[in-house]
Amino acid sequence: MSFIYSIIGFVIAIGVLVAVHEFGHFWVARKLGVKVLTFSIGFGKPIWRRVSGPDQIEYVIARIPLGGYVKMLGEGSAADPVDPKEAHRAFDNQPIWKRTLIVAAGPGINFLFAILLFMLLGMQAERRLEPVFGNVTEQSVLAEAGVKAGDRLVSVDGKSARFLTEHDLYVFNQVLKRAPIELEINSSGTTSNVTIPTNNIPIYKVNPSSLMRQLGFVGVMPVITTDIERVAAGSPADTGGLKIGDKFVSIDQTPINNWNDLTSLVQPAAGKPLLITVDRGGANVSMTITPKSVKVGDITYGQLGVGPTVLPPRPEQIIEINRSPLEAMVHGVNQTWLMSTLTLRMLGKMITLQVSHKNVNGPLMIADVAGQAIQVGFSTYLYFLALISISLGVMNLLPIPMLDGGHLASYVVEVFAGKRFAQKAFIAVQPFGMLMLAGLMSLAFYNDILKIFN
Repeated sequence: MSFIYSIIGFVIAIGVLVAVHEFGHFWVARKLGVKVLTFSIGFGKPIWRRVSGPDQIEYVIARIPLGGYVKMLGEGSAADPVDPKEAHRAFDNQPIWKRTLIVAAGPGINFLFAILLFMLLGMQAERRLEPVFGNVTEQSVLAEAGVKAGDRLVSVDGKSARFLTEHDLYVFNQVLKRAPIELEINSSGTTSNVTIPTNNIPIYKVNPSSLMRQLGFVGVMPVITTDIERVAAGSPADTGGLKIGDKFVSIDQTPINNWNDLTSLVQPAAGKPLLITVDRGGANVSMTITPKSVKVGDITYGQLGVGPTVLPPRPEQIIEINRSPLEAMVHGVNQTWLMSTLTLRMLGKMITLQVSHKNVNGPLMIADVAGQAIQVGFSTYLYFLALISISLGVMNLLPIPMLDGGHLASYVVEVFAGKRFAQKAFIAVQPFGMLMLAGLMSLAFYNDILKIFN
């Protein structure tokens, strides 16, 4: 079933984002008086085609959804001559500023689309835990700086913090820049500034999703009791007599004070009988249960098949975040800017071998994440679309022939060396551009396949 979700999520995402990107080129070209011949989503043989409008524009949906294109008058080869009556509407005959706007409109609208999505998400009411540190990870930079459990985060480099990870993208950017981060911390009513150095933080295998935890940004964790809330049907706990509502007292006469005590005794005991004592309605009940063996990778551990009761946060620990439309727009612009600069920095670090190439994901991993996002919920899927839209915008602005950035780079050359030289130079470097794109796609597929097999 997850495979079907991945296919659906991927096709919708690529279809929407390619349509948005190509519409940017299409709309600006028409507004500037350039004649558009074809608007295509996908490559290859058309599965849907329509011709309409005074210019008889051909609209196409093709079989291969990994891209699209807008064909304009004057972009063809010498074998496709332009009617002299329409020469003024040919793309190649436009002044450089018009061609620049048309080419830049594709990536530009990807960024605008991301801003819109982040704005919509930002207008939703959020419930977050207050910015109070829980168990600060030992040997983390925060622990070394003296931050301890119970301290409250007030601001990050002067930006007020409503919850611990509000500025995670900013922090990640600072780490990649090797720039120090100044935190304002309130400890027992006393406010002080703490400077976090980033020079010694290893970034080669940095994981964006876990960086904040690596640094020590761990909030107050939910209270996990030793009461049983779930018993899996057919599990050792179920067949052994454990019931919902039981409270663990001891295992093999070792007292159970918290859920970690339980897992530390059960996980190493795969296939070994355990004497388990629980409190059931005020009376102790004992039984012998053998945890089943569960293998994850090369590790085998024991499992009873029970889940604990987790107490919800207290009302005073919850922060309600409501943004006005203007605040949501600022939020959208800020998130898009931070994610764009973060993407560029990660690419730069990968080129200089400072960050692992394993961070490059291809269509298989994108499809997998799309499937997960669409199952979690609509908001999560919109967030995923925003991230991919930013990636598409950034990648297309890279100065690589065949991409929009390559065309923009040739226009810069044209300004200084003339149009004829720029065209010759562009044609000369096209094979290198194709080679670079092929190498990037090969790396992405290699990483995807490696992750699947692992």
